[in-house]
Amino acid sequence: MTQYLAALTPELHVQLLLDKTKNNLNLTETIFKKLFHELPNQLIAIKNALENNQLSEAKDITHILHGSASFCGLQAIQNPAKQLEKSLLAANSELAAKNLNILTQQVNALTDQQFAILKILGNLN
Repeated sequence: MTQYLAALTPELHVQLLLDKTKNNLNLTETIFKKLFHELPNQLIAIKNALENNQLSEAKDITHILHGSASFCGLQAIQNPAKQLEKSLLAANSELAAKNLNILTQQVNALTDQQFAILKILGNLN
């Protein structure tokens, strides 16, 4: 199975996204807040779609999540999202469930850092 990157520190997450936004603090904070809100909702929607055997819907949501993670440089989320998307394209529900579990762990690792990330950004303002 593919190795996934360990979760980065809150400081590194902030720096990666600041680099992407050309040091725009307001945009970086907005993106993080949106991620913290949307990623858990997307995981729930993917899980519900899989439980209802709606693989196409699960794939579409996963594709959006994958794109967001790619833009933000969140490789620890991007990589399992890519694997989940591949398993959905192959209509492999069993593998998709395993990949969703890995993706969920990585999203949780990021959202567990929400307070620290937002505090860092608040201190930079």
